[in-house]
Amino acid sequence: MKKISAALLSMFSLVACNSGGGSSSVFPPPPTPINLVGPNGLYKCLPDLSSVNSINSNLKIAYGNNCLVENTSNLSLRDSLESMAVAITLSNGRSYCTGTPLSYNENTGVGYILSAAHCFVAGSAKAPNQEVVPSTITTFTKTDGVLHINYINQTLNANGESGTTTGKITAVYIPKRYCQVPYMTRSEGCSDLTQQDGDIALLKVSLDKGQSLRYNPLVKPATQGLSIPFADYIIALGYGDINSSNGTITNKRLYYITYQYFNQNSYQGQFGKSVIFNGYFLNNRYYSIICRGDSGGGDFYWDGTHWNLVGIHSYGLKASCGMNNVAYSWAYDASTDVRPFTTYLQNIMNTDTAAGGCNNGVAANNKFICADSSTELN
Repeated sequence: MKKISAALLSMFSLVACNSGGGSSSVFPPPPTPINLVGPNGLYKCLPDLSSVNSINSNLKIAYGNNCLVENTSNLSLRDSLESMAVAITLSNGRSYCTGTPLSYNENTGVGYILSAAHCFVAGSAKAPNQEVVPSTITTFTKTDGVLHINYINQTLNANGESGTTTGKITAVYIPKRYCQVPYMTRSEGCSDLTQQDGDIALLKVSLDKGQSLRYNPLVKPATQGLSIPFADYIIALGYGDINSSNGTITNKRLYYITYQYFNQNSYQGQFGKSVIFNGYFLNNRYYSIICRGDSGGGDFYWDGTHWNLVGIHSYGLKASCGMNNVAYSWAYDASTDVRPFTTYLQNIMNTDTAAGGCNNGVAANNKFICADSSTELN
């Protein structure tokens, strides 16, 4: 973990891995959201912040047990939420990121999942004038003559390598200009939000006969023209870390939570490319919600008819999650804004309907690169 100085705590991280630095500047307090969340307001689940008041709270996540999807008493609500997320798993079955199902064709067995690019791109930051290349994608690795292909699991509990494998990842599409941000400083290559462009990954998955991928037909990638009122509620889903009652860190169970949309697209006065900030505001403090493992999970805004997938979890508080750093009055989450990429994503999904492999032509035409299982890395 990198620290800016002994006096300043580093605040943000890639939710699945790296760390970064922050500033003491704050956003103005948002109003209280007044919108319903989902059909009949049933999807509203506020975070449990009762014991989250200092850096010593460690990994007490804001989701709270009341927002554990498997404990939801309304079966229709539970089934709906489960269809809006998948666990991204290694070839050994261990979950490490989250994704959102967007489509599935029963005739071809081909489905598409939207997740975070940093879950699949290896290596350190690249220069901002360079493009991502297929060899940096880690989903397909060949070691000792064995090709390792990662999977998706659609399950309420993906902890301890449990859950039903629903598909193999056969191709990964990532924006060419994506620039991984290992630290939020301005001194190295792509290390600030102004130079990151698109922490999203479109995964093509193939399902064997007898398997199925459920996706919520009310979910759609948000369009460029969608405007969300300041501080309205959105919901988030993820398989991130939590603390049990005895302080033991557990993870990989599906949680949902109600966020506030802060309507801020800047960090330290910088205007990042395709980045939005979310979190929760209580008692004059901002709280981070997403945790390690939540990377790639969706931020959903209900417009009265559809769930608009407006964000993909990208960054959270470095030291912890579901809490506010005691030294500051703010701690919020950064998601990649899906809206600038929706047209490209839809073009790829509509064109590449083959069971496996990349369609490099459609990738290039839509400013993406693609890697498939023929990309064998050592």
